[in-house]
Amino acid sequence: MFVTKEPKNYSFEKPGHKGKIFPTQDLSDKAQFILVECNGLPESAMRQRECDFCYYILEGTGYFEINGARENCGAGDLVVVPAGNEFTYKGKMKMLLNCMPPWNEAQEEIII
Repeated sequence: MFVTKEPKNYSFEKPGHKGKIFPTQDLSDKAQFILVECNGLPESAMRQRECDFCYYILEGTGYFEINGARENCGAGDLVVVPAGNEFTYKGKMKMLLNCMPPWNEAQEEIII
């Protein structure tokens, strides 16, 4: 099957955001897709060591701060965060995240 339905249950819930990881590992080992919902609470800064993150904003508004540069974003915007960059985001947004290569927690560094 090449069509993947949105998961019914959340794969993770953290303060400020939650997400549903699409089960695409049998289709591609190069990319992963996650539906992310953030509720406006402050988010910790992070650095992804290996993944490029591409966030497509489906609904809502907010901002991303990447390496200290803050940019507002909203529905229809694409935010690209190359691996190695420190970033955070905040707002009330629903986003589709494309991780290349697929995300895993060991690659992530949380910066408080």
